[in-house]
Amino acid sequence: MINTKTALTALWFTLTCFVIFGCFILKNQVHELETELKRINQNITADVRNIHVLKAEWGRLNTPERLRKLAAEHISLNKIRAEQIINYSALPFKNEPSSVALASSRAPTEYKRLIKTQR
Repeated sequence: MINTKTALTALWFTLTCFVIFGCFILKNQVHELETELKRINQNITADVRNIHVLKAEWGRLNTPERLRKLAAEHISLNKIRAEQIINYSALPFKNEPSSVALASSRAPTEYKRLIKTQR
């Protein structure tokens, strides 16, 4: 039969091998996690730089002078004429025929006369 001392020595040797193997696996896992953390931090840094660049571009693209120029180029708005402005009393209310609706069916000269009479 195996001696107690030999059995304990074999047990301790086996446990030591398991601990060494476990430490080796743990070290590799920690190394992989540190590599992943480094990659994530680099991505965060790149994203922060991109956000700063985008904010700078937005600031340049959103300047009032540039927007005014683009609006003048692409939106053809005419100035408001006096004939387009009506009084509050000319607005249609519930179940009332509006003078604007009546005037829209008439000629422009009648529309001007109608507005003058309402003032």
